[in-house]
Amino acid sequence: MAKAAVAGTFRLVGSFVLGIVLYHTVGRGFSFAGETAAFFVLLFLVSGWFALKRPLARRRRGAGLAGMLAVTAFSFWGSSLKNKPETLPVPAQEITHYRITLVKAVALKPTSVSSVGRVEAVLANGKWYPAKGQVAVFLPHSAKAEALQYGQQLLVQGTLMPPAQPANPFQFDYRRYLALKHIQWQAYLPHSTWLTIGYAPPSAVVALSLKIRKQLENAFREHIRAKREGTIANALVLGVQDDLDAALRNAYARTGTMHVLAVSGLHVGLLYGVLLLFLKPLRRNKTSKLLIFLLIVGIVWFYAFVTGMSASVLRSVCMFSLVELGLLLRRRSSILNTLALVALALLLYDPNFLFDVGFQLSFLAVAGIVLLQPLFLKLWYPAQKPVRLVWELLAISIAAQVATFPLSLYYFHQFPVYFWVANLVAVPLSSGALYLGIGFMLLFWVPVLNSLVGQLLEWTLWLMNELLLWLERWPAAVLDGFVITPGQVVALYLFIIAAVLFLVQKKLSWLGVTVLCLAFFSGTELAEAHRQRRTKELVIHSARRSSATSVLQGRHVTFFADSSFYAQPTLFSYQVQPYWWARGVRQKASFSPALAKTGEKQPVPLYVTPEGNRLVVWQGKRLLWLKKLPRNVAQPIAVDAMVLQQNVWFDLARLQRSFSTRIILLDQTNSRRYVSRKAAELRAAGYKVHVLEEDGAWQIRW
Repeated sequence: MAKAAVAGTFRLVGSFVLGIVLYHTVGRGFSFAGETAAFFVLLFLVSGWFALKRPLARRRRGAGLAGMLAVTAFSFWGSSLKNKPETLPVPAQEITHYRITLVKAVALKPTSVSSVGRVEAVLANGKWYPAKGQVAVFLPHSAKAEALQYGQQLLVQGTLMPPAQPANPFQFDYRRYLALKHIQWQAYLPHSTWLTIGYAPPSAVVALSLKIRKQLENAFREHIRAKREGTIANALVLGVQDDLDAALRNAYARTGTMHVLAVSGLHVGLLYGVLLLFLKPLRRNKTSKLLIFLLIVGIVWFYAFVTGMSASVLRSVCMFSLVELGLLLRRRSSILNTLALVALALLLYDPNFLFDVGFQLSFLAVAGIVLLQPLFLKLWYPAQKPVRLVWELLAISIAAQVATFPLSLYYFHQFPVYFWVANLVAVPLSSGALYLGIGFMLLFWVPVLNSLVGQLLEWTLWLMNELLLWLERWPAAVLDGFVITPGQVVALYLFIIAAVLFLVQKKLSWLGVTVLCLAFFSGTELAEAHRQRRTKELVIHSARRSSATSVLQGRHVTFFADSSFYAQPTLFSYQVQPYWWARGVRQKASFSPALAKTGEKQPVPLYVTPEGNRLVVWQGKRLLWLKKLPRNVAQPIAVDAMVLQQNVWFDLARLQRSFSTRIILLDQTNSRRYVSRKAAELRAAGYKVHVLEEDGAWQIRW
């Protein structure tokens, strides 16, 4: 009976998920989602009535299929309603001012202050128009910006613009990321372009939650003197990662322990576990059971309340609340069934949760622990208690890693080799730190005790940080550069499921499925590698205030960049490296403060003229980076494309006497005013102009 209930719940959730996926893949332009949903619901009701009237197996199966189709059509319709794009009542170029209300917590990032504003009205041609939608706002650091809070109302000078498309091949699609969070616009607000005009929080509950969290943040900052440990305490206990050091964040990511910094199911589970440990013996009669139920559920919901109520925390709190309700009603519930019901509830609230990376990894990790950890314990169950405790902890870590491994490769392109060692260190220490942090939350107002608990928390976090930084320095601590397709992700999950079923049931058919999955994965990898080896491509990247060019010949790259690019190391990680990985390049860029090549094979000829201009010859194409016009040119020099740099001065007639080309690029070493003026002038003269900042990377493929 329990297995049937689990299967029924997963069929329901699977049908609902299928509708969401269909909408986002093929259904965005479909106009009759509501009518289709109504048709399938009516079909289910009719087929269900016939099945009840005459309960034949064939009719029951037909009613069941109609029900699944109705759920799929309903979720498709719900996704279309939730993702209906908001439009402005007037053209964006006519808007001079707009009013917004901040509907998300204000985050103090290292380089900016950020939040999300709900658009209330726009001003165009001297008249206010009501408007809807959300805008991601970024402000430079200032006392005025840092004092902003959830619910603040702002009057902003400027217009609303959609986020830019990815500027480089395979770069992170920030526009899609915001769209999935129902954010249509993006704005950077200098200090002089906005002012506060009121305070009206959309939710008094959320406002109170964020106010309490801010007080706790200040308390941590006051009693934990080391800044590094203070930011980790805020991340681990409160879920605030605004000030997290980049090097430390990288250490956690590369050791496979990033989950301890994101308030999630692990943290709620630890809190629930300690409450259960102390309160379970007190369950004696109906009254005590009810009181304990209310106490446990109240505490975990309060913890979710003060940590911002993220999707992963809500999932865990809902699941543990349902488990407690089952204990109160004396009904044993399947954890997988409960997990599926919680997922369905969250997807009903917002179907786009399905595409949230944290949502996916959180559910998969819990499912992996529930399904795989008992299998590992069956393989080996040590008699010695200390060894058994270590093995149980290690089994949890391995189960979660196996369940999330394909998605981790897909999203993060890396695999932490020593995750099993790191989690043996991080999970116990982070658990202790969490309990100390919760104790501090309860005692931060008590003199002496707050300092004592704060000091213990600081020492615990210092030890965890130092050990993880040490593990990160181990040889081959992380394997990176993996780029896999959604089809390969599915193949890996089918392989894992088939392998587990083969170990449990000992049937050769499941072994055959694993072989087929490996064959598909290997075949697609070999086909892609063959295609990559034949690729010849030149890409001039769109890089902020700098110049960078990749020349690919097979899986080898020759890379050119200027000193401004090398002075901004993150540019390579975000704007160049994803392209290299997607093209199969595994060599590292050897950065130096000069425009130089780093490829070892098939070097690209590079010539530097006396004026400092650079000419690259590739596959018979001549590309010139122009910083200064040459003098005394007898006849125009023929080039296939020319890149104007550093606000190079020229008049059109002299440029035409010096060079013969039809394609001119303007990179980000030029000022925006220069680019705007010269682009218009060159287009009027008949040149094909490509502005890297506006049009994205420029690409030649051979």
